[in-house]
Amino acid sequence: MKIKFGKLTAFSLAVAMSASLLAGCTGKTEQPSASQPQNQTKEEVYENGLPKTEKVTLKVGFFMGGYGREWFDYAVKSFQAKYPNVSFDVTGSADMKNMIQTKISASNDNDMFDIFNTTPPSGAQGIISLAEAGKLEPFNDMFDKKLPDVPGKAIKELMMPGLAESFTKVNGKVYEFATSSSYGGLFYNKSLFEQKGWNQNPKTWAEFNDLLAKIKADGLAPITFPGIYPSYYDWAFGPAKLFELADIKGKADKVIENYKTYNGPQFTSEESLEHWNRLYELGKKGYFPEGLPALTHTQSQMQVIQGQAAMVSTGSHVENEMKKTTPEDFKWGFMAVPFRDKAEQKLWIRSGITNFQYMWAGKPDLNKKWSKEFILWLMTLDNQQFAAEKAGALPMRKDLIDDASKVVKLSTSAQAILKYIKDNDARSYKPHRTVSISDPNLAKANKMVEEATVKIVLGKQDPKPILEEADALLKKAVESQKK
Repeated sequence: MKIKFGKLTAFSLAVAMSASLLAGCTGKTEQPSASQPQNQTKEEVYENGLPKTEKVTLKVGFFMGGYGREWFDYAVKSFQAKYPNVSFDVTGSADMKNMIQTKISASNDNDMFDIFNTTPPSGAQGIISLAEAGKLEPFNDMFDKKLPDVPGKAIKELMMPGLAESFTKVNGKVYEFATSSSYGGLFYNKSLFEQKGWNQNPKTWAEFNDLLAKIKADGLAPITFPGIYPSYYDWAFGPAKLFELADIKGKADKVIENYKTYNGPQFTSEESLEHWNRLYELGKKGYFPEGLPALTHTQSQMQVIQGQAAMVSTGSHVENEMKKTTPEDFKWGFMAVPFRDKAEQKLWIRSGITNFQYMWAGKPDLNKKWSKEFILWLMTLDNQQFAAEKAGALPMRKDLIDDASKVVKLSTSAQAILKYIKDNDARSYKPHRTVSISDPNLAKANKMVEEATVKIVLGKQDPKPILEEADALLKKAVESQKK
């Protein structure tokens, strides 16, 4: 037996040496699959290559806003059914922005959320600052990832036209990933407009003014928005209108680039002055309610529901936000404000992406991988449809929009928006900055204009002096940043 054992050992060694020599000749060695972690079998990993046996808890900061939370909880439940080793620790709050600021200030990666769904403090400037400091995880790789329900196509191939281009980039990288689209403009009671015979699709600035005059003559305030939060004017009258005016003169690309980089005058540019003067003229004609300064966002939206105002400047979240106080037979209509003078000129509309997800960079690698998988999950057709039906969050997926049987299940506001965009061949755009300016003069300039907005739209403040003062502050901020 000892002789046989010795011969078998010698044979085994010879085979092993031959295999080693063969590997050396060919230059090939046995490597684990790229999607399969080392020392794990196919049975121990999911189709996405992540391990089934390692338990992971994702900490999520969830902003309780107009979309509610039902859509998110639905996605979490189905995700955990597919990936039971992943659990969620969700903190929901209407004050999530301040909560995030507190965690950022504490500088404790372990305590910070893996994912949060509200813009960091200071808005676009905050995103840029955190990105440049290496605190946010980039999402560039997401656009080429395959969705679980359509494994043959990348995300960017399934998005509606123009949405992939709407993602803000900081030094060429994307740090906020949207899972829904959104649109801003004027929302109204469709039945009331039909009853009064009011124009639901004015094509030009002149036609729009005619509509406002008729509404006022019928005893209603034509347009409302929350004076307590004057930035809501932006939904219908924001930078997209600047670009529309620039487009008429064939210089939209230049004006957009100047906007992104704070190049040249911002508040006193030709387009900005015309934009604010138009608002001032509407104010002098009494097209906004006198009680505007005291209104909250829900109160201004309630004015439309109760027939005190015809239209409200807000976003596509309005139907879900107001569903508890809206009659069952109420139908929302939608229009953009046409700044164009001729119907054949391009109509611009504020859009385009919302339900942003942000990831904290200082988290374990496995947590970050699962966080991205969950964000992918939010883009599946089932979750897109559920969020659209239950929250009024417009979908990113064009295959949903192309399916009439799915569109008809959407909210009345969503259907109105999609029809309006199609009927007017409107160009959607999400204005954003790509340069970070920390100098306090920028914040002062923005605050100055924001505080003057209500007076301007009530026709009580000539915008030009305010805009000139704001631009002087902005110039100081830009010059300080260059030093």
